[in-house]
Amino acid sequence: MNKCLFIATLMCSMAVNAQLTDEPVVMSYDGFYDRMEVVNEGNFQHAKVGFYLKTYENAENCVLKEGKIVTERERFPLTYDDNGQLFLPFDKQLDTHKAMVIATPQSGQCQLSMQIEAPGPFTRLTHAQAYTIEQEFDDLIGDLSGFFVGTLMPFLLPEHKGVQLHFADTLPAKVPDSWQCQGLQCKVPIEQQWQDNNNTLVEGTQIHRITPWIAQ
Repeated sequence: MNKCLFIATLMCSMAVNAQLTDEPVVMSYDGFYDRMEVVNEGNFQHAKVGFYLKTYENAENCVLKEGKIVTERERFPLTYDDNGQLFLPFDKQLDTHKAMVIATPQSGQCQLSMQIEAPGPFTRLTHAQAYTIEQEFDDLIGDLSGFFVGTLMPFLLPEHKGVQLHFADTLPAKVPDSWQCQGLQCKVPIEQQWQDNNNTLVEGTQIHRITPWIAQ
């Protein structure tokens, strides 16, 4: 199995019912809870799992007009932003009561996308921080894969080449030759000697978030 395909399957194996047009996207809360539990148990400083709704057609941000979390007896508002990101509570009771997450797009057809990431903003990033974040990404992917894959079939896990920096408005004034930049995203290779290097890697421009750079 292709490693990138494996991690996509790993991250997206949740019950999702995405209807046509602007019908609600219906998702089981337990899939969100399971992944948030892995993150919490890992006690990661930076690495998280982000939950996003993207359009089927071109994977752009899905703009929502309403959302809710429902059980058989209760209903709660769903928190989301203009980028289609869902902010869900880590709540054992919702998991026990088999809650469902229902999000209604303004138009079009949307689906759930999950992303391992380090949410920003970062206004200053050191070499050591970038190294730590890359290590946390690697550990979190291993934890999410479970014992069977992580221990017995580690060759299926994706290989990190570094991290991707997602800039909010503009790239740094000076970009190293080793970086691969497109638009407001730069792929940055991480070096072992960065582990104890507290010198500045990026400063003066805001990093919106950081994601893994996975080998193809």
